[in-house]
Amino acid sequence: MNVWVLALLAGAVTFIVYLPALENGFVSWDDDVYIYKNDHIMHLSGEFLRWAFTEFRASNWHPLTWLSHAIDYAIWGLNPKGHHLTSVLLHSSNSLLVTLLAYRLLADLRLSSHDTVLNKHRVTYAALITGLLFGLHPLHVESVAWVAERKDLLCALFYLLSLATYLRWWRISMTRNASSGPVLHFSYMLCLGLFAFALMSKPMAVSLPFVLLLIDWIYVQKLGRKDWRYMLLTKGPFFLLALASIVTTLIAQKSGGAIDTLEASPLTERIWVAFHALTFYLQKMVWPVSLQPFYIYPVSVNWLSLPYLGSAVLVVAVTLTAVLNARRRRALSVAWAYYIVTLFPVIGIVKVGGQAMADRYTYLPSVAPFIVIAAILAWALWSPPLRKLPAFMRGLLLAAVAALLVVVLGPITQKQIGIWKDGETLWRYQIEHNDKVPLAYKQLGVALFERAEYMEAAKMMSKALSLKPQNADLLSNLAICHLELGNLDKATQAAESALRVEPNNLRALNTLGEIHLARQEFTEANRIFFRAMQLEPNNPLRLFNLAVSFDKLGDVQQACIYWRRFMDVDVSEKYDSEIIPHLAELGCPLSEF
Repeated sequence: MNVWVLALLAGAVTFIVYLPALENGFVSWDDDVYIYKNDHIMHLSGEFLRWAFTEFRASNWHPLTWLSHAIDYAIWGLNPKGHHLTSVLLHSSNSLLVTLLAYRLLADLRLSSHDTVLNKHRVTYAALITGLLFGLHPLHVESVAWVAERKDLLCALFYLLSLATYLRWWRISMTRNASSGPVLHFSYMLCLGLFAFALMSKPMAVSLPFVLLLIDWIYVQKLGRKDWRYMLLTKGPFFLLALASIVTTLIAQKSGGAIDTLEASPLTERIWVAFHALTFYLQKMVWPVSLQPFYIYPVSVNWLSLPYLGSAVLVVAVTLTAVLNARRRRALSVAWAYYIVTLFPVIGIVKVGGQAMADRYTYLPSVAPFIVIAAILAWALWSPPLRKLPAFMRGLLLAAVAALLVVVLGPITQKQIGIWKDGETLWRYQIEHNDKVPLAYKQLGVALFERAEYMEAAKMMSKALSLKPQNADLLSNLAICHLELGNLDKATQAAESALRVEPNNLRALNTLGEIHLARQEFTEANRIFFRAMQLEPNNPLRLFNLAVSFDKLGDVQQACIYWRRFMDVDVSEKYDSEIIPHLAELGCPLSEF
């Protein structure tokens, strides 16, 4: 059967299985930062593009991801159905691409130097199985059903397209000038451009130059040449882009305070956790049960325990086997190297945040293990006991295997999709599986707060604080809950505690200022809002609060100044209908607005 037909089939099945995601809403975990509380994406304009390409937000630089969300907002507004539809379409497209790439790679690889283990029919069927595994595996639900993880899908789309383009460049090179190695071609430049797009979607794409070197190793063997100087030279632009992305990402992560110091997490500890992660992900690919949104980083690491020492021994053993058998078993060696290389940026050597692992990190790295599994299944269908069966019987066996994948993985994946229905569902599920995760209680509190269930939200924040005491972010959230409940004394206590831990915590400052407004202590509110504005001079909320406090103090001149500054930087324009008539009453010169 034509591989394009099978690729379209894999994409279509993936789309159908993921349709329940369209019934999900947004979740209280970064969806606010990326979408429904992000005023920047609500206007497709030159100012938005300037912001997307020059500013850091959410400790990241990924302008194409912001552009994707902005386009979604322009089409769907804040209707989550449309945002989820885009994610499902992207994942279905990626499943199609994985099917085609698996076909191309399996057609060119050899499981040994002297024997073609997979013939054309086996390659085609293995490609279909790979595409279905990629599309339907529950590990990928997090990347698809969580709208804020759009960056995973976009990055993978451009990454896979770049790989496909690079394979085309190599085939053109071998056809045109097999005796002198690869030649420059438009495909090479397109490959480089797609890599840049992948990096602008998510910096995890930095692994691509190393993957291209793995492909070089395959094709140089086919040419009978070993001109590694030329191979490295052609990777120069890719490595330069990767280096620029790494530097930008480190700056962005550091500016957001997301990177842990070596004092907080020693390097040896991170290495043991990394070994465990490598085997953990493989285990989940084979047996996808008890998947969690947040795998908390261990409080202590006992390297003599089975999860860590066993993982290290297994990883080292497989790596040595792959190296020693690199020539005789190239396919397996390349698959293992791809898995290590693509996971390395998120394996925890550079530790970001409080989690040890995440399902979404497997999105691209899972491609190689899935190809290996599919190749083994395809080989089994043409093994000696089945080789004598008529072709149509083997076709029926393939259809049965594909149907079995859909029947087994489909329901598990759809159940996992349901976990991401909304913030409350997600975090109650997390607490059910691990009740020691402070983030789960915090985000459940945020979800309850957004539904105006302030008392329950305050309880969740208090529970989070019991697990992570003296945390400024949690204390400031608790202060906001108490403020909404009218418990001004408790709100003051929580906000001031947050500021003792982190003197420049903007949320705590904002809440403390609002408490003083509620008490009609306008001078003190103005002092606090002015301090917050100095920390973020062009933030609309800081300018808004300062304008309100000057308003309350009766200082019309200063109020007009800060109202004007607020309206200059406010991209949402949602307050204009209320503010402009008020400015007229104050006597502010409206011609300046």
